[in-house]
Amino acid sequence: MPRTYRILSASVWIQSTGGHVICDAVNSANRRKVGLISGTVFVILGLTVLAVGFLVPSKIEAFGEADFMVVDTHAVQFNGALDMCKLAGAVLFCTGGMSMAGCLLMSVFAKSYSKEEKFLQQKFKERIADIKAHAQPITKAPGPGETKIPVTLSRVQNVQPVLAT
Repeated sequence: MPRTYRILSASVWIQSTGGHVICDAVNSANRRKVGLISGTVFVILGLTVLAVGFLVPSKIEAFGEADFMVVDTHAVQFNGALDMCKLAGAVLFCTGGMSMAGCLLMSVFAKSYSKEEKFLQQKFKERIADIKAHAQPITKAPGPGETKIPVTLSRVQNVQPVLAT
């Protein structure tokens, strides 16, 4: 199975006792990605519907004199539809925002790492431990004339231009 297909597939494949490969469950990382993408789509769609609801001018519903008023029923329906656009846009925007926030929080608090991530974390920890084991601690502060960085003990080069006086 190609690597890109394994990354993009939303399923965990398990070998069954009969030798067949079956789909067991949806991977939680892919669920978070789908939730984040759908939340983003809902936010954008909600903003678009809100913009339509607020930017399209409403129609005049009634006109005439005090004794004779004419009510335009199409204008009443049109203005009601604009109000529904505002409401639907607000609901879509809030739903998308909550979906995005939930998926981001789930990804922050998720404890399941892939084997590759665990291997890279262990390798990084070993490198840090190796650096700490070979490093000698610096016990004195550098003097005013010394130009060494205490961590790497390398010389500092001045990159500022010389001030012409």
